Amino acid sequence: MAKNMNEIIITGCTSGVGLAFHEIVNSGELLDNYNVLYLGRDLSRLTKSDNQKYLELDLSQSGYINWDLIYGYPFPKLITLISNASIIDPLGKITPDNFDTLKQSLNVNILSPIEIFSSLARWAEANSVLIKIINITSGAANSPIAGWGAYCMTKAGIKMFLDVMSKESEHIEVIHFDPGVIDTGMQAKIRQATADEMPLVDNFKDFKVNGQLKSPTDVALKLIDMCKL
Repeated sequence: MAKNMNEIIITGCTSGVGLAFHEIVNSGELLDNYNVLYLGRDLSRLTKSDNQKYLELDLSQSGYINWDLIYGYPFPKLITLISNASIIDPLGKITPDNFDTLKQSLNVNILSPIEIFSSLARWAEANSVLIKIINITSGAANSPIAGWGAYCMTKAGIKMFLDVMSKESEHIEVIHFDPGVIDTGMQAKIRQATADEMPLVDNFKDFKVNGQLKSPTDVALKLIDMCKL
């Protein structure tokens, strides 16, 4: 693997947009001047490439990464981190009955990503490496949706945290990218919700029926273009 190249990190690489990103990159030369580190909970789902790096990481448990073991000297000039992993559970009102699921959502969507961002930022500043973070965000970060308390809260929280990080360090650039509604497993789960859990569920069923969902492949291609900018 080439040294001193620009590097890319993507979380949530085993499903949805992350999986599409992996398949596109490993089937061609769209990112032939980049090394990619894939972070995912169950990497056995992937057909791995010998030319890329992989780290099994369960964000529901931890976001700890020893960056000195990932990047050796000479260090890359730029690392682009695509923050893609997220979950929407629990759907419905937050109650004491679903607090365990809420805690898992907090870990996956905000606490473990913050651990990744903050440790990478400290390592990068110490080694004069620039960081670009592409945060895959959602309208839920800005507008409340009944039944999405956990998702709205964590999407809004991680967006604000990253904005603060970018103010605190000249080494960090943050881009918030809202791809719209994508045809992923998360959308399938949303469509299975009851109207009591989520009053707008019929709208999301219509998105699927009317062909209004974006493909993970199209979104992954857009992310690849953004990595090159």
